[in-house]
Amino acid sequence: MEIDEESVGDICVVTARGRLDGNASGPFGERVQKLIGADRPKLLLDFAGVDFVTSAGLRVVLMILKRVKAGNGVFALCGVQPSVREVLDITGFTAMLDVHPERATALRAMG
Repeated sequence: MEIDEESVGDICVVTARGRLDGNASGPFGERVQKLIGADRPKLLLDFAGVDFVTSAGLRVVLMILKRVKAGNGVFALCGVQPSVREVLDITGFTAMLDVHPERATALRAMG
């Protein structure tokens, strides 16, 4: 899995590409957790390049969501591919997450 991060204003945008599976979820979670500030973090995960997610990947997304919420922050996903969106829908994650079709829409909503 490839991971890039950038700041857009006060929002940390993490772009992931590849599979978020058992092998990638640990390193992905560790890297993203280090980017989360303690006070009112704003984190956007751009999943346009993520084509597969396992239960381990979902677990790491849930841990990240909880950490951001604990800091009274804002967390969103964008660019979720249909196959990954289906997994989010089936598992009930869609109801817990703020999911946007594209990065620009998500950034406006989080701003």
